[in-house]
Amino acid sequence: MIHSAVDDAAPCPLCGSPSDPAFRVGDRNRGLGRTQFLYRKCRGCRSLFNAEVPADLGAYYTADYYRWPEPAELDRHAASEQPRVDLIRHFAPSGRLVEIGAGFGLFARAAKLAGFEVTAIEMNGPCCDYLQSTVGVGAVCSNDPVEVLRGLPAPDVVAMWHSLEHVPDPWAVTRAIGAALAPGGVLALAMPNPQSVQFRLLGRRWAHVDAPRHLYLIPLPALVVHLADQGLHLEQVTCDDPSGRHWNRFGWERAFPRRPGERTAPRVIRAASKAATQVMRPLERRPLAGAAYTAVFVKRAPGDR
Repeated sequence: MIHSAVDDAAPCPLCGSPSDPAFRVGDRNRGLGRTQFLYRKCRGCRSLFNAEVPADLGAYYTADYYRWPEPAELDRHAASEQPRVDLIRHFAPSGRLVEIGAGFGLFARAAKLAGFEVTAIEMNGPCCDYLQSTVGVGAVCSNDPVEVLRGLPAPDVVAMWHSLEHVPDPWAVTRAIGAALAPGGVLALAMPNPQSVQFRLLGRRWAHVDAPRHLYLIPLPALVVHLADQGLHLEQVTCDDPSGRHWNRFGWERAFPRRPGERTAPRVIRAASKAATQVMRPLERRPLAGAAYTAVFVKRAPGDR
């Protein structure tokens, strides 16, 4: 449960440790409303969380949040997800794959074309229609992945690409994933990296805060400790995959405009963003310095090391 910001040392919803106010920020990315939201930082696991989640959070996911391609262009766009498919196939060459927070399904399409039996869990109704009619995968329209996982056949792979930070109780979701996967099963996910160079320099102006939609910013060490309790052990992590490099560029592009979601940035801002991307690239290629991490966890049998 997300706590209010009344208590100056409000407990972290993830680990229960005291937390401290970190910053207030509005919806810089999309410019919806003028409300400022308080983010707090846990003294224990070092995660950040939105302590003032709006009651109408759905209003911050407007109709243009998803922009899917025309059917004739789908496979061309889905090809950009091939590196993620290749990463997963190193650990699970085939089988049942569940994607949580599939959006309109570029990864789901790439996984289907690679031979996986794909089920998408997505809360947006029009996206689910597109997933079934055009992407050609099974789709469950729900904002409760925990309950959906209980009713599905055991998956060989669960994928969450920049979706865990959106859910109100991420540990409930990861516990459900741990219970659903058989030994040898794979969890592949990507998340914003609060240990990144960008966040250290930009703070609340960091695009990947994405208030109020991002409810949590979880550092990799906290995720590793929690998932180990579910029998899921880290096998591979990178911030320098194609997706990570994209999010590095996105972060710098969104850092300079005052309201980056409102309109095209002036030429001077675009030039500054491009320069920052180039200058910071060597730093962001260092381990766990990039704007987002991609990690693969494998469920081990009890007693395995």
